[in-house]
Amino acid sequence: MPKQNGDAIARQQRRFRVLQAKVAGASVRQIAEQENVSTALIQKDVQRSLGELAREHVGHADTVRAMQMERYNQLLLRWYNRALNNDPDATSLVLKIMDKINQINGVIPDKSMIQIQQNSFNVNDNPVTFVIENANATDNNPIPAPEPVLQAGTGDLQS
Repeated sequence: MPKQNGDAIARQQRRFRVLQAKVAGASVRQIAEQENVSTALIQKDVQRSLGELAREHVGHADTVRAMQMERYNQLLLRWYNRALNNDPDATSLVLKIMDKINQINGVIPDKSMIQIQQNSFNVNDNPVTFVIENANATDNNPIPAPEPVLQAGTGDLQS
């Protein structure tokens, strides 16, 4: 049994050194060379160490979040009725407070849920026609065909 306990202590000491080196800015490869282990093991050590720290401090984060929420709720109560009575300054404050509440509660995503792709192209003197098909139509949700739009010719508009 003492050998297993000694191995566990050595692993924990390595994880501590790995996390310190990572915080100091060392790359995974540098740390692996220093510790004479694989980069995969270093990455696992970093993740495991960060996970342990997160578990240790989760209660603290919840306490801070609850305190912040109480502060924002008190401010919201103070300004909300004024905002409803068309006070522009109060409305601005209420919206800012609500935005902070949404951030604390994770309501606002960290990245956009909609992605737009824009493509550019060059056109010579020939007319260009765009056709948008009814790609999203289903039997339960038919989308009507679009109305005809104006087409650009060589200087005049035609319908």
